Amino acid sequence: MTQTAIQAFDDVSTRLVLTLMDNKKLVIGVFAVALLLLLAFNVDAGTTATEFKPIYDKIKDWTSGYLGKAIALFAFLLGLGVGVAKQSPIAAIGGIVFALFVAFGPAVLEGIATATL
Repeated sequence: MTQTAIQAFDDVSTRLVLTLMDNKKLVIGVFAVALLLLLAFNVDAGTTATEFKPIYDKIKDWTSGYLGKAIALFAFLLGLGVGVAKQSPIAAIGGIVFALFVAFGPAVLEGIATATL
């Protein structure tokens, strides 16, 4: 780029910034409309075709079945063991929280994903 082209670009960008600073209400209005349009397009985000349903069902069955119970129990026992070794209840609490997430997480996530307004 030549020096004159750089100067011309700098002048245009300076004028644009100054114009936007003078019209703050217009800029805020444009951003508000853009945000509303983005929100309006995401209304059908919870609906989808059935191509991922088999894998979703399998993972949900695993986490809510015996595999999920075993993982939750292991997390609790591991947290309890680390808590006893460190003589601190924080690790045991972490194990309990992880076990709760494994036990109730699929139902909570399904409720969030299928929620309607």
